[in-house]
Amino acid sequence: MPAKNPRLTITLQPVIAAQLRRLSELTGNSQSALIAELLDGTSPVFDRVIRVLEAAQQAQNSIKGSLAHSLDDAQTKVEQQLGLVLDLFDDATLPLLADLETVKRRSRRTPRRDLRERVAPGREVAEPTPMSNRGVRSDPSATKAIAHRSGAAKTKPAKQGAKTRGVA
Repeated sequence: MPAKNPRLTITLQPVIAAQLRRLSELTGNSQSALIAELLDGTSPVFDRVIRVLEAAQQAQNSIKGSLAHSLDDAQTKVEQQLGLVLDLFDDATLPLLADLETVKRRSRRTPRRDLRERVAPGREVAEPTPMSNRGVRSDPSATKAIAHRSGAAKTKPAKQGAKTRGVA
């Protein structure tokens, strides 16, 4: 059968436990009765602490909600500003991009043979130099001859007065 009053188990510091035991001996009341009597007197204080903590919890939940709403508003404003900045950037770079598109769409240069026809008679136009050395092939026999030349390979002279590690 359950007890009329709920029971609690508490842990006390040795000094307080000794004081409570001595009070119990002097008053003739049990330690449990002494604790219950002390706590009864503080019931209004407990009520007030409970109300303050509940109000703090509600305020905290309210602040969390308003903070989330404020952060959403801030994010929306930042995204709008970023959009405006990107639009300004697009407007500023549009002429540059248009010029670049024009450069890419230019027709090829006039071929050299047509240039020769436009030059005054009696004047010669020099042949253009090749753009690269593509198509140039090496002669394997010449390469072998270079690799197998008679004569010893040159050796590097030793450095004079160079520092060496670990040598005293």
